[in-house]
Amino acid sequence: MLFLIAILFINVIAFAQDVENEYQTRTAFELAFKPVKRVKLSITPEFRFDENYALDKSLIEGEASYKAMKMLTFSGSYRFIANQRETKDTEYLNRYALGASLEKKIKKFETSFRLRYSNYSDDDGEENDFMRYKLSLKYDIPKCKVTPFVAWEVFQQLSNSEMYKNRFALGFDYKLFKKNSVGIDYKFDYYNNEYLNKHIVSIGYKLKF
Repeated sequence: MLFLIAILFINVIAFAQDVENEYQTRTAFELAFKPVKRVKLSITPEFRFDENYALDKSLIEGEASYKAMKMLTFSGSYRFIANQRETKDTEYLNRYALGASLEKKIKKFETSFRLRYSNYSDDDGEENDFMRYKLSLKYDIPKCKVTPFVAWEVFQQLSNSEMYKNRFALGFDYKLFKKNSVGIDYKFDYYNNEYLNKHIVSIGYKLKF
């Protein structure tokens, strides 16, 4: 509840100030499988659209994770991006990330903390190195196919050690069948040193086998 109040408060401040607000929608399809015990592989194509619902960029991401212990998971990912531009040729980008996650279940709650190094901040034209710190909380509702979650992620720019932006998110996953689900979430990016906020609505489909 406090997290939701914080998001509402930040949005009120964001719109009250003279800042630019960008809007984006995203659709993704994640295909995941476990070739051996403790190892998970996934591949995710994604399309991103601007506020006019025109295609802004498309990407495909591959990720491998290894569950070292019950609470600890290591991961690495590679992302290939096609950045469609109106007045220039399409720009092709390569991005990667390395991370570690700690997870703990407390009754019906699942908490996690992820530390990630990456050479991108999920923004156009931003090619600096970042450390990303993410806290998330899920709640397993008894006898319900819906799993709500909230998250907070901080992006720290390594070149000057400054906090680049905060990302607040909330959403839910809906389990369709045993190994597939759909998810909807809203992300709010608050930029610390710019008069800019970004609002992102994402819809995704996940399939495990």
